[in-house]
Amino acid sequence: MGLRDEARDPWTYILAGIAGGVAWALGLPGLAIVCVAAAVGGARTIAGAALGVGQLPSPPPPPPLPTQDATPEAAWLERAERAVSSFDRLAGSIPDQILSERTRSMGEQAKETLLGLRRLGGQASTTRGMAAELDQEQLREEAAQLEHRRDRETDPEIRLELSRSLESVKEQRDIARRLEQSLTQIVARVESGALGLERLVAQLAEILALSDTGAATSGADQLEELADELEGLRSGLAEAEQLSRRALSGSGTSGSVAQEPGPRPVDEKGSG
Repeated sequence: MGLRDEARDPWTYILAGIAGGVAWALGLPGLAIVCVAAAVGGARTIAGAALGVGQLPSPPPPPPLPTQDATPEAAWLERAERAVSSFDRLAGSIPDQILSERTRSMGEQAKETLLGLRRLGGQASTTRGMAAELDQEQLREEAAQLEHRRDRETDPEIRLELSRSLESVKEQRDIARRLEQSLTQIVARVESGALGLERLVAQLAEILALSDTGAATSGADQLEELADELEGLRSGLAEAEQLSRRALSGSGTSGSVAQEPGPRPVDEKGSG
């Protein structure tokens, strides 16, 4: 914080008051008490401002990963983009009498929600590409062959090497299954988010229709509820993005996707 912000900090006045109280308890004269309090308050303000200098702002989140064309996540993102365009158009026609400070930012919230979906869509495509690198059928055949050779081998050292090879193949199969599970979860979250945006667009259209009939109070209340739902959707997508990002990070380093939780379960919905 700067000097002005530090000077407004309540702790500056609390510390100055404590210092003045100590000076008074020691029997110092009134002018000395004021000087002590002012000195402590000033020192705290300058120190706080100095400590704040050079602090770098939090780095912005990385840009979304590219989403593959002709994939389920790409199709859901297209629907989400259309929904946000409709939401933005409808939000611009909300009557002023039912707007509040909270609801004025709904357009930005919708865009942030769409950005979260784009991030999840990119993670889904990345996971899809990683899973495609692991041929589960080929790995299954290799595991069966290695197991057969190990069981027939009599040399202990060769058996040990074959066992190590078999474990490596089994670990790749486990990673492939975890990647497929993560992919299913991420795509389900993108689908849920897109359908959630479409539902919010329909609700906003209904609110505007009611406001045209003169039900301004009811429309304002519904608009507040809509803002809450939009914020909940945005927060849920941000949480799902963090979880899936950690899962992808684990699969790219130690193959520990299963140790990380996937996105929160979503209700079954039709895929339009």
